Amino acid sequence: MRYLATVLFLCSALTHAAPPNGFALVHDADGHTNLRESPDLNAKVLAKIPNGTPLECLGDGGEGSLSFCTAQLQQPAAEDYGFIHYSRLIFPASDKNFVRLREQSGHDDTLTLSGSGQTVHIVARRIHPKLSDFSGINKDKYTARLYQGKPYYGIDSMIPKSVFALERITLNGQAVPAAELQGLFLPDFASTARGSNAYDGWEAYYRRTDKMLYLFNSVNNDAGSFDMCFVFKDSKFQRRYVWAASL
Repeated sequence: MRYLATVLFLCSALTHAAPPNGFALVHDADGHTNLRESPDLNAKVLAKIPNGTPLECLGDGGEGSLSFCTAQLQQPAAEDYGFIHYSRLIFPASDKNFVRLREQSGHDDTLTLSGSGQTVHIVARRIHPKLSDFSGINKDKYTARLYQGKPYYGIDSMIPKSVFALERITLNGQAVPAAELQGLFLPDFASTARGSNAYDGWEAYYRRTDKMLYLFNSVNNDAGSFDMCFVFKDSKFQRRYVWAASL
């Protein structure tokens, strides 16, 4: 009887296990999947999301649904979040096809992640943006819409006097174009980037079968949270994704 009770308990635990969350990639046999307005297969389709698109799964879809992920992603054609069925996603952190790069100890104020023959190097430096670099400035002179002509992230539209910014990202010595790092601001409350948590939360996953590498970070701070993902193939930079937190 005790054995039967144990088996039933384990089955119940498995049945009610929390669904995965965090960094995910769209993976559908059709080549794309549907971003829906609510966690229901009959709900309105907001957009069709191509395979390989990175997103952050913030947990199940709520409303009693464990089959859908609340997906936050860069999607200018619709809302920047919606619902995607879990069966249409893969999670590199738990997928055996991916290798996670691990942080390597160093003495300088930089971050190095490596593994499976891949090395990512990240450098963040404090900058002092000029007021003239901002446009669309509000009458209060404290907030703006653009930095150097493009949207900026991490400080909730504030015009900062000082902030940490990504100076350089390389994969196996090949640099991400500087323009792709523009406007990605990180917390500034310490004397060094490492002390300010600018290097916290970075995840890098490499898939040998197609030589794809995904570098992801979810920047969470009171001044404006955002997510970013840099996609590489065969060590060459392919695309940057950035999306601001809205939930």
